[in-house]
Amino acid sequence: MSDASRDDPMKAAAGPVRGAILRLVRDYCWRYRWSYLGGVIFVVVTNYLAVSIPGEIGRAVDALRAAASVAPHVLAIIVMGTAVIGVRTLSRILIFNPGRDVEYHLRGDLFAKLLALQPPFYAKHKRGDIVSRASNDISWVRTLVGFGGLQVVNVTIAVALTGWKMVALSPRLTLVAGLPILLGVVAVQVAIQRVFHLSRISQEQLGEISEHVLGSLQGMATIQGFVAEQSFVDRFEQRNNDWMRIGMKLAIIRAAALPLLVLSGGIAMFAVVAVGGPMVLGGRLTVGELAAFTALLAVLLPPLRSFGWMLSVIQRGRASLDRVFELMDEPVERPEGETGVDLPRGAGPAVELKDLGFSYPDAPDFRVLDGISMTIPPGAVIGLFGRTGSGKSTLLRLLSRLFNPPAGTVLVDGHDIIDLDLESWRKRVTMVPQRPFLFSESIAANVALAGDADEARVREAAQMAALEQDLRALPDGLDTVIGERGITLSGGQRQRVALARGLARGGDLLILDDVLSAVDHATEARLVDTITQIARGPGAPTVLIASHRLSAFRTCDTILVLDRGRLVDQGSHDDLVARPGPYRDAWWVQRQGGSTAAGAAT
Repeated sequence: MSDASRDDPMKAAAGPVRGAILRLVRDYCWRYRWSYLGGVIFVVVTNYLAVSIPGEIGRAVDALRAAASVAPHVLAIIVMGTAVIGVRTLSRILIFNPGRDVEYHLRGDLFAKLLALQPPFYAKHKRGDIVSRASNDISWVRTLVGFGGLQVVNVTIAVALTGWKMVALSPRLTLVAGLPILLGVVAVQVAIQRVFHLSRISQEQLGEISEHVLGSLQGMATIQGFVAEQSFVDRFEQRNNDWMRIGMKLAIIRAAALPLLVLSGGIAMFAVVAVGGPMVLGGRLTVGELAAFTALLAVLLPPLRSFGWMLSVIQRGRASLDRVFELMDEPVERPEGETGVDLPRGAGPAVELKDLGFSYPDAPDFRVLDGISMTIPPGAVIGLFGRTGSGKSTLLRLLSRLFNPPAGTVLVDGHDIIDLDLESWRKRVTMVPQRPFLFSESIAANVALAGDADEARVREAAQMAALEQDLRALPDGLDTVIGERGITLSGGQRQRVALARGLARGGDLLILDDVLSAVDHATEARLVDTITQIARGPGAPTVLIASHRLSAFRTCDTILVLDRGRLVDQGSHDDLVARPGPYRDAWWVQRQGGSTAAGAAT
């Protein structure tokens, strides 16, 4: 990560585009200034040698006309031509290589920023667009600082040196040649201005395509199961056609604008011959000087031809840079700022809820939780029951600070939870979510996710999560690679791998969000006993278990009953089945064996 980004990752650009380029130079390119300086020096030398060769050609022509020896001039041309090859290669190495380093650091900083952004950000932004910015846009930024930077320097120096040599030979011919070239450059600049806007739209549409492809890959089983392939192909075609239309507009602009410079160069060459020929006949210019001038013009034309392409690359790179910095400037939701409270670790915390209400950012008018007040003693085992949509998972997300609750509504050991240092608090919390995410790695790597659990701890956690029999049936045991999202495992196996991950990590607050829904009753009883042993041991954590299965609550100290975001009841199992309410209704259904807890919850 760059020093500047580490010091202030939220640093805003001075302006939407120019400020972004200055920021790129300041934060990422400046450290390579000596490499860039060396590259610029070699570009100057390259162009100086290139514009010196036509002078030698002119002198060789005049020497031939005077029947003098041309050997010194030929030797000089050979030496300078060979030197141009070597020096030009060095200039590209010194300018292109830092571009790769800039891409490396920028990509690393962006990934670190993505890891720092909280779930509310990802709820509002499309994953495909984020992936497009982190890959395609950063590649364009590298092109901007590599090829684009080289061409800016090369064209500038080539025009300056060639113009100097041309003026020295004939100011009149320089004016004649320069007028059509200048008009061509102005026309190209006007046309290229449109490229920035279209490039921005193109990059956003590419993000839409990436989002569609990602969603389709993740939902492939569902798409095929519902025979919806053609529908998804049609949606892809619509997005792809929109992107292609913008791409065609960009191609038309480039196709129309870039040949203008070639045309203006041809007109300039014709004008030089038309005006220079009579000057030679009139004795105001030698044949060698005219040959040198036309050779200088030939040297100037390739950089001018690349001028239009260079402007196109710069405009596209600027659009991409703007999108990258937009992402890097997204605020990280950290209410505690830099002075968060770091509470002691090693024991379960006390948690107090005070009139807790919460709405998600994308639906601010819908109260998911409303007026919840209660106290959870340190080291307690708390059950959380409620029908689907009652707010259980939301409450657990607030306690783990995946989302921040309103100020003063959740207290941990007497401190407002949003005043706690986020990293410090999350190190104390272990949350096993309702829908666990498993990576396409080995089971052992998934269990030791943060890399802080050794092999013995991983095996112990797998045994505690009742995985040992499943591991014996797998080809490589703990080293079995389980595929994207654990696709090769059953639902119950995925839940238990995720539970093993949580048990391997430990923590002072253990949050289990319906992690027993896909296991059989014998496995559930074993897992409940394991969790109870952890909760009753030395330095016991505070444990919250959300479940639709009432049998998961048999060892809980207190069971909280939620209904439509409100706390409608609480007490022990015996207390709750003794009085009317959602809990007793579910208990009767499950007692009669007519449904699973999930069915009762509906």
